[in-house]
Amino acid sequence: MREEEKNGKESFREKLCKKLDIDPDILPRGSLIELRGREALTVRGCGKILAYSPERIKLALGEGVLSVSGKRLVCISYYANAVGIEGYINTVSFEEDEI
Repeated sequence: MREEEKNGKESFREKLCKKLDIDPDILPRGSLIELRGREALTVRGCGKILAYSPERIKLALGEGVLSVSGKRLVCISYYANAVGIEGYINTVSFEEDEI
């Protein structure tokens, strides 16, 4: 259950969706993760890079930590809370409470 539902108040996001008469699912909540094959990954909504090596990159997200493991991983961009990663991606996983 979302915090807004618990206390009975609408969030700014919910009010905006009502005013614009759009589905709340259209506006992103938190992070957006785009995986293109096994060679490229883009993460929007990244707070910072927590760990960086050719085998593992860990990113702080608002919802926890995103861990990417593979081979020859390289951070090709980091701009405006968006991170681009290239290499051979084996796994993408979420971790809780590590920030």
